[in-house]
Amino acid sequence: MLLLLALMPAPALACKCLASYPVCREVATSDVVFIGTVESVEPAFLDPWHWRDASSSIPVDEIERLRQDDTPAGAARLKAIYLKMLGDLPDYEKRELEVAVTHKQVEAAFNSVAAGGRRARIRVRTMFHEADDDKDKATKDDDDKPGAEKELTVWTGQGDCGIDFQAGETYLVYAGNDEETGKLETSVCYRTRRLSDAGGDLAYLHFLQEGGKLSSRLEGFVTSERKQERPTRIDAVQAPAAGVVVGLTWNGQTRYTRSGSDGRFIFDGLAAGAYAVSAYDATFPRVMKAVAGPEKIEVGEKGCASAFLVVPPQGH
Repeated sequence: MLLLLALMPAPALACKCLASYPVCREVATSDVVFIGTVESVEPAFLDPWHWRDASSSIPVDEIERLRQDDTPAGAARLKAIYLKMLGDLPDYEKRELEVAVTHKQVEAAFNSVAAGGRRARIRVRTMFHEADDDKDKATKDDDDKPGAEKELTVWTGQGDCGIDFQAGETYLVYAGNDEETGKLETSVCYRTRRLSDAGGDLAYLHFLQEGGKLSSRLEGFVTSERKQERPTRIDAVQAPAAGVVVGLTWNGQTRYTRSGSDGRFIFDGLAAGAYAVSAYDATFPRVMKAVAGPEKIEVGEKGCASAFLVVPPQGH
């Protein structure tokens, strides 16, 4: 029983990420960005959705007995059980455990592999971004099949920063290639989430894939606090100003939107060029009174630009 308690996924805690980045930057810095459906999650005993089912097949009593059996045969049997628990590992992952001989080596190798977290095999439905180095990570089923869907293995930690992938569920995945292990990895510190919860990102990704020359984005924040870092990297501001009308002007034409509850505003489907962005007071559209801007912004082709507008606090 102690073994099962030790292997049971920990309760979800608030994961503290160093920073949260907007979708534009996350796409640019990720090695792969895609929509895919999870086909399996391994090892099964680390799957929080099916932990109880998986744990029922673990021979707990035998493992506890073998831990006390200080013989080569006992270590070999323990190793065989652990390899079965770890599922269909790639050869490079199994190697440390397969060459282990003593009980100490077997336990250390098993703990090391288990600490690597869960791996989700994901059938790719739509690929939005793929670095050249990752285009060879598809399974052999994709060889010589033009248009065939890819299957990628994405790793995530078993702690509170891990993604609780669920077989049969579809996700928008952002993943990076670990330089030391070569694994594609993701966590809650990326923007990976269930597709049903990814609506805000899908607009940008649609234009990136389908927009041609009209695929750039300008996003920014309206705030009433001037003394803060301009959010070109961080995905939030202090003192956000909600509901402010923001205008974007280019070649004599103007588009409008309103800032959200977090002060954010977004314009998608833009061509490359020089733009001006302004914020208007509450009399808009009866009176066109700008309270911030115009700020000149250069937008690159298929690029992401940012703006930072400071308006007077409400009531001033």
